Amino acid sequence: MPKKKQKPHGHYCKVCGEHKANEKFSGKGHAAHICKSCMKLTPAERSKEMTLRKIENMPFRYLSESEIKWLRSKMNDKNEEIWDAASEAHQVKFPNYERNVMKKGLTAFSLDFFIHGEVWNEYGDEIPVHVCFTLDKSGLVHCIDYEQSEQKSERAIQLEPKEAKKLLKYVVHELNAPFWNEDLSDAVYEFDPHLDILSEYRYSEGYIPDLEDREDDLDDEDSPEKEQEQGEPICTLSLELNNGENPEIKFYNQLHDEPKELYWQLQELFEEDMSEEL
Repeated sequence: MPKKKQKPHGHYCKVCGEHKANEKFSGKGHAAHICKSCMKLTPAERSKEMTLRKIENMPFRYLSESEIKWLRSKMNDKNEEIWDAASEAHQVKFPNYERNVMKKGLTAFSLDFFIHGEVWNEYGDEIPVHVCFTLDKSGLVHCIDYEQSEQKSERAIQLEPKEAKKLLKYVVHELNAPFWNEDLSDAVYEFDPHLDILSEYRYSEGYIPDLEDREDDLDDEDSPEKEQEQGEPICTLSLELNNGENPEIKFYNQLHDEPKELYWQLQELFEEDMSEEL
């Protein structure tokens, strides 16, 4: 039979959060779960430490509604140490809380979506896509398909304003499009043939650039001229939001699932329109 887990020796102090030998507790302190050292603290200090101990474990276990309410109340506590610990614990437990609060009142008035890459269709085949969509809350959807002939490249349909607003809400709340710059990486990892060479031999003629030179190189990489050298992005999304912000998201290196999903949502509008015409 498997051996039973042995209980830790000593007693737990709910003020300092440590297991200590029984002799470290007085009779009264043993019953209250407070060691002799913590008993010497003032009532206010003991209360603060017990609150901090309670907060420490909250990110790693299930919380009831009352516990969540209590934790959020401590995010406005007068004691800086408590509200700082509560805010950190809440961020770990609910990483998207602030975003979700902001999204509740966030809507899009219009979008301009461009995609030039390969996407998977329902049969698992990659198909080339080079298309631009525009949509506004009035329901007007315009499409330019650069893969088609000039006569067939441009199409427009009119949705019910209610359906248009529903689709724009889906883009914001389900696809999280306003946060693509934060959530979706567009990094390209290039192989550096000099990485296996000692730093003092990586540069010709023994030259090692100082910190200022390297900062200048980084600035050059982020400059508008460098962006222009990257060429046409494979995906661009421009949004007009009700909070006055108009984010523009560009991807040059990778076509993520979310833009692909947006493409199919918009493309289906025109496929439905074509089936109705037939």
